[in-house]
Amino acid sequence: MAREVTTTGSKKLKTLMKQFNEHFPYLRIKLLSSNMAAKAERGETIFGLDIEKTLSEVREKTGSGKISFTGRKNVKTIEKEFDEIFGLYAQICYTKADGKRYYTTGSDDSKTLTVLNREKEAAGCKKDIWN
Repeated sequence: MAREVTTTGSKKLKTLMKQFNEHFPYLRIKLLSSNMAAKAERGETIFGLDIEKTLSEVREKTGSGKISFTGRKNVKTIEKEFDEIFGLYAQICYTKADGKRYYTTGSDDSKTLTVLNREKEAAGCKKDIWN
């Protein structure tokens, strides 16, 4: 049976991140406001959103919306849905064996979460264990 992560505005960010990590242990999801994303692109230091808040509290687009994904959904689709539905900048990330963290780019963005998770495991990437 395919495992699914579903989120609506009432879910806390920390709950979403934990569920994502349980399903895809070699990947992480990072959510930023558009302002934070612009600062990151300029190379400025940023801090993530308050994970104690719900998506409704941090979202930049009003309205109702739900995002649901399984391992069959590709990275760029998930990132696009967070932007379109919640107005948030989402990035799927991973940590190499040396501890350096990276955002997915290029061909990784076209891969499904299951494929990318397996590839990062085979490449010796670290599990991101949610605390």
